[in-house]
Amino acid sequence: FLFFFFSSRRRHTRCREVSWARRCVQETGINAEYMGFIQRMIVKFLCLFAFLISLSYEKLGVLVPPPGKINEDELKCLLRNKVDMIVIRGFTSDGKVDKNVVANLKTAIAMNFTEIDVSISPCVPCEPDKQILELMKEIKPFNFTRVWININVPGWREFKAFNQGFLEEMIATIKAQSKPVGILTTKFHWEDYFGPTYSKQSTEPLMYQNFDKKPNFNDFVPFGGWKTPNSKHYYSGNNFCKANWEEYYKPQDISILFYLTKILSLIHI
Repeated sequence: FLFFFFSSRRRHTRCREVSWARRCVQETGINAEYMGFIQRMIVKFLCLFAFLISLSYEKLGVLVPPPGKINEDELKCLLRNKVDMIVIRGFTSDGKVDKNVVANLKTAIAMNFTEIDVSISPCVPCEPDKQILELMKEIKPFNFTRVWININVPGWREFKAFNQGFLEEMIATIKAQSKPVGILTTKFHWEDYFGPTYSKQSTEPLMYQNFDKKPNFNDFVPFGGWKTPNSKHYYSGNNFCKANWEEYYKPQDISILFYLTKILSLIHI
């Protein structure tokens, strides 16, 4: 009985909808076939729009391997392979500005890479602010995006409070130079050097390291207050484009407004 009752209600509802649609067509003179086409296009459009809301695509970048000096041919090869992000080594853990950092920055900028960053491997026995200022003196005139602090270096102290203060002073010095900061590390190194509960830097972008050769975040385990990483250093020593590049992965959000405009233009064709 219930099945018959609800089936009857559905048929009655559909009949009313069909009658309304037929009356609308008759009164306005709209072609029924054209009206159906418009309805189908609206449905497809809404489905596609919902899909695009959550859509992203991957981009790949490279970290310049030590003691690497890059040249235009290598970078042209990277660009041909859709690699247009690069992190250039700026400071080494032995307390020296990388001798190639200025030349590498000039070359990458001339080749119009979309994202150019600089990395620093901290010299823990050195003064935290002085090494930043020494590096910035060389590179500040150049247009680069971010300074990544590579935590995965030797020399950190046994006392985690010292390490925390050292890192905090480095970050404060970089920000005083009007440059954003990023952290490059692993869960193991971070918790070993700073402690499993230290999360003061979780507002900074994280590039975590796991050489599984997989450009995705499927392996990420939250640590240090980070719930979601910015990027992943996933491949070490990939020999292509005439060099052994360190590769990283970074998902990029697609502009929904851009694709919405494209869809609307297609509908009107």
